[in-house]
Amino acid sequence: MLDLGKSRAILTGASRGIGAVLADALAARGVDLVLAARSEAGLDEVRAKVGRREQLERLVDFAQQKLGSVDLLVNNAAIEQMGYYEEMDLGVIESFVAVNLTAPMLLTRMLLPSMLVANRGHIVNIASLAGLAPTAFGEPYSATKHGLVGFTRALRATLQTRGSLVSASVICPGFVSDAGMYHEMNVQHGIVAPPQLGTCTPEAVAQASLRAIERDEPEVVVNGKPIRHLVVLGVAFPRLMERIAKKLDAHKAFHVLAKKRKAAGAGAGEALASGISANAS
Repeated sequence: MLDLGKSRAILTGASRGIGAVLADALAARGVDLVLAARSEAGLDEVRAKVGRREQLERLVDFAQQKLGSVDLLVNNAAIEQMGYYEEMDLGVIESFVAVNLTAPMLLTRMLLPSMLVANRGHIVNIASLAGLAPTAFGEPYSATKHGLVGFTRALRATLQTRGSLVSASVICPGFVSDAGMYHEMNVQHGIVAPPQLGTCTPEAVAQASLRAIERDEPEVVVNGKPIRHLVVLGVAFPRLMERIAKKLDAHKAFHVLAKKRKAAGAGAGEALASGISANAS
């Protein structure tokens, strides 16, 4: 369990939404931070920077020069998009893998050796409910978030088997108000979250992340209404879960968003970006 007051951290995706609230929450606990924020120039520049190993290496070098050894990594940067998969630009699909999965894995690899030597450290991966259950019209997003959940589980098991005090946690928020994809759905298109799911706040996600670090929790679901039982049901009885989802029209909001983005001409080549740029503070 990591003492946040004595920690030095890298936080990616820190410029808005969950990332900005997480930055404030960590700073309030006395964490020394290097913040990696998205570029305003758009997805292409984010992809170019986040998808390149040398950019991640420069981020780690910068953090180590400013802070010394880094013992907390919060992988929050992500891109997200709802749309018709067969119409998505191939470069956008590659971007999902680079930003949402490859970058967290590479940053973890770069920082893990020093954490193991010090026998101190924690990796927090911000995933999604889309990493635990199917999300219609969000194949790349769901696939990469499932990958991030699986990576965290495997890494944690490895660290425990080795007897290390270094650990890892994954946070799985549902619809987050005033942040990311749901913000676009709600503000731009008037789409509301399914009533059986509800919404959570960026502050709730940030507090869950802090608890996961301090209590060494393996996996935390953050949602407006209880949902873990449905996730378990879906694993045990996938066909039954499909029927329940259909009856509840659980994927309607995603379908509506996909159709609206298609009508606006944005479905094939754009994604909401919260990546890593060269700016750190």
